[in-house]
Amino acid sequence: MTWVERNKDHIEKIRTYVSGFQNARPPVFDWFAKGREPLFPYAPESDRGTAILLCFCALYQGISAEKLMRLLAHLHDGYGKDFFRLGKVPFDDLQARIQARKELSQWDIRSKAPGILRSVSDFLFKHGRPGPWLLNLGNGEAAVTTLCEEIFMMGKTSALKSKPRYFLWLMTQLADADPARYWTPSTQLPITPGHLRFLREFGPLKNRKHSPWITPEEKLAYCNRFFRLLFPETPWCVYTALDAYLKPEGPIPSPLSGPEPAPPRVWLCRKLLGGCLQCIFAPDCPGCEEL
Repeated sequence: MTWVERNKDHIEKIRTYVSGFQNARPPVFDWFAKGREPLFPYAPESDRGTAILLCFCALYQGISAEKLMRLLAHLHDGYGKDFFRLGKVPFDDLQARIQARKELSQWDIRSKAPGILRSVSDFLFKHGRPGPWLLNLGNGEAAVTTLCEEIFMMGKTSALKSKPRYFLWLMTQLADADPARYWTPSTQLPITPGHLRFLREFGPLKNRKHSPWITPEEKLAYCNRFFRLLFPETPWCVYTALDAYLKPEGPIPSPLSGPEPAPPRVWLCRKLLGGCLQCIFAPDCPGCEEL
């Protein structure tokens, strides 16, 4: 018997677990209008909001989401409407504004950030608003390919192409989204450490001594087959729930933190569900601390 045949009831439990996250918004939305700490006057669903999301995804590498959003807000406040026409502003000025942010001194792609942002600007000039462009294209994998090819460092040479896939997923989370118009059978979600943790603890990787893939492409395909097994028509809905599984929030406890004990880390899954007792997998979860 296959894993699926042996675990039909367990698969239903996983679907129940996923359903508990259906109202969770992506944390990056908190920095937009009506979010918990708005840095931009736009909703993420607006044309300018989706343009900022594209900038965010293009630069989201080796940096925390908060630092990156604050950088984008700093540039937006400084350039005003010209923020969306960075291909037209002097390159040296853009570079100087980014270099002046001392908190980004260790960011490994800081020197490339101006070129990335200008290529996003060129993409927007060529294709227009990201939302209508994606709907008119009607093919998620084609969108991933175009984003990779036309935006500098968006993942053209990457096997996983996580940046454009993450942008595509964010577009499914907008209030007025219609993912069925562009999420074709070949469209794939990005994979995260949380996804792999969940598959090892509650999915088909549990008790396996060896991974059932060799290449990154096989790894991406394997995970996405599991996502489609759970929700064949709406595979994008599993992203938050599995990504949040034992994903740490808060400071990491350290023996060098002084006499006062470091505050405990908070798992994102626990935070979003409102406590471990709300989770169907709590009795079997190694991260549960409330039973």
